[in-house]
Amino acid sequence: MRERRRGIYLLYQMVLAVGSLLLMPWVLSRLLLQPGFRHGFPPRLGFLKPLPKAEQRILLHGVSVGEVKALRPLIQLLQQQLPDYELVVSATTASGLETAKQAFHDLRVVHFPLDFNGSTRRFLKRVAPTAVILAELEIWPNFLRQCNRRGIAVAIVNGRITKRSMGGYQRVQKLLPQFDRIHLYCVQNQRYADRFLALDVPKQSVVVTGNLKYDSLPKGLEQAQQPWQSYVAGRPAMVLASTHEPEEVQVMTAVAAPEVDLDCICIVVPRHPHRAGKLLGELNKALPNRQVILRSRWQQALPLPDRAVLLVDTFGELESIYSAVDFAFVGGSLIPHGGQNVLEPAAFALPVLIGPHFDNFVEEVQLLTQAEALRSAKDLPVLLECARNWLTNPSQAQQAGLAGRAALDSRRGAAQTTFDALIRAGIF
Repeated sequence: MRERRRGIYLLYQMVLAVGSLLLMPWVLSRLLLQPGFRHGFPPRLGFLKPLPKAEQRILLHGVSVGEVKALRPLIQLLQQQLPDYELVVSATTASGLETAKQAFHDLRVVHFPLDFNGSTRRFLKRVAPTAVILAELEIWPNFLRQCNRRGIAVAIVNGRITKRSMGGYQRVQKLLPQFDRIHLYCVQNQRYADRFLALDVPKQSVVVTGNLKYDSLPKGLEQAQQPWQSYVAGRPAMVLASTHEPEEVQVMTAVAAPEVDLDCICIVVPRHPHRAGKLLGELNKALPNRQVILRSRWQQALPLPDRAVLLVDTFGELESIYSAVDFAFVGGSLIPHGGQNVLEPAAFALPVLIGPHFDNFVEEVQLLTQAEALRSAKDLPVLLECARNWLTNPSQAQQAGLAGRAALDSRRGAAQTTFDALIRAGIF
């Protein structure tokens, strides 16, 4: 087995090397033209400032925004229960890093390295964690191999694995086995547990602990914050949240069509804010009878024009928006992307609309559907009819939102069960 693994890892390094050479022109162009990419590139290769020595240090990693947010309740519990441990948070994407910096002001936040042998070795040497916690599922061969060589315990928390991912792992499992390098899998539900067990993960290493995202959701019904309270000013409003191309133009064109023409303020929050510049032109062209306003150009706390479309090009405002509107359409669901997080709007007692694609959030959609707090539309006409019903029946929409909120509250508690499982397994 040892010789077989050595050969497989050699092949993996060769694939990485060839891929790097093929991508070199693209990387060089981004280094020259994008200061943000240039600034973040050395840390991705493991070149970061060595952290001060610490006897006990836990590295908690979330790929992007959703995973980082899900770590919040566990991090709060670790700070309370293990005050002698230093916590370091890492992320892969720029938005994930920004979210981590905003959420964890008192913790160090670092770039997670690319999975080159040298990058992972440098990263672990300079961060020097005594334990690593990975959110959801991060199977990076070189990183896990380097952790094992250093005797660093690795655990998955909030673990999940889709059918599609499982099929991919089954195809490469015999070529590059990695699941045995992870000491503990704290997974969201029994369905995910069964999938990990089907990948030959030892039964004693898999524990169902619940979904951390329920614990990370806001508690209590918050009053709309400024400036959003002033922007909406008590008028009907909907948000298109975490949308992907071309969902924004598709939905807003349908909303503003003469035969529909929903009488409400629409707030559009693309999943990737950097798209806002291009999207502004597209929406202006598609909506000649509606005023499209860029959030960064509407700084004053004044009411938006009636039936305006506010395009949000700023970062970190979605929760404040949820507290000010009447319902939410959650994107990534009209296209075969798999959907985005439906729990956050439901936590603010908003009824939720989605399209037919929600493979990434099946359990969450089922929970809210059973509570009659979410509607999944097979196409745009059905989606718009649902939106019209909630706009014309605000008491019904409010009741649906409160039912969804209650359903989420019934699922809290995963942070404590995850912490208990980590302690029992001796991760720290």
